[in-house]
Amino acid sequence: MDEQAARRAELLAQVGVVLAPGEALREACWFTRVPGRRSAGEVFRAELNPLRVAEGLAWDAVGVTAATGPGVEWYQAARNGVLGGPPGSVGVGLDERLPEPTVAQVLALTNRRVLVLRRQGARPAPTQSPAGGGLRDRLAAAANQVRAAWQGPGPVDRDVPLEVAWQVGLESLVRLDALPGGTIGRLALLFADGSWIVLGPPDAATALRMASSRAG
Repeated sequence: MDEQAARRAELLAQVGVVLAPGEALREACWFTRVPGRRSAGEVFRAELNPLRVAEGLAWDAVGVTAATGPGVEWYQAARNGVLGGPPGSVGVGLDERLPEPTVAQVLALTNRRVLVLRRQGARPAPTQSPAGGGLRDRLAAAANQVRAAWQGPGPVDRDVPLEVAWQVGLESLVRLDALPGGTIGRLALLFADGSWIVLGPPDAATALRMASSRAG
């Protein structure tokens, strides 16, 4: 068994521990929040940030395109391009529970529920920029931080149990689609109330595997 398959088996086993009696796990994967478009005021403030160029290039390095990257449109609670729905909808409710894109969580589908899990006691930590160094160093550090989030936990915290951060009944998930394009995976979740959200698993193969599990 290669390392990727071993880590997947490890994750499935850890998710299985939190399931209810009789509940069957279909599939699970690590994912990160996909960055959405920002308001005009946020973009203006970001333009004044000396790290703006490094951060933008870091997202380019991992395959985030203009379709999912920063823009100026903003409507109610929606993040244009990666989230749709009014305040209080299922998709927006999930988005409100997700940390920044450099923090990975687990998406799991069972025969009963859609779950988002995180390490027990884990809370989003602010993104820290490396001290000193030029643009190339800052770019490399930012890109590595993003990639690391999609690789799951390191050896130090692999043994920390998972806890449920968000859940909804499987009947609320109308569609789960793997979106084409880019060098990262993208999953679109469409809910029964018409809201939707795009999440970022590690790669396109993982996105396809998760999408297939919805029909299982």
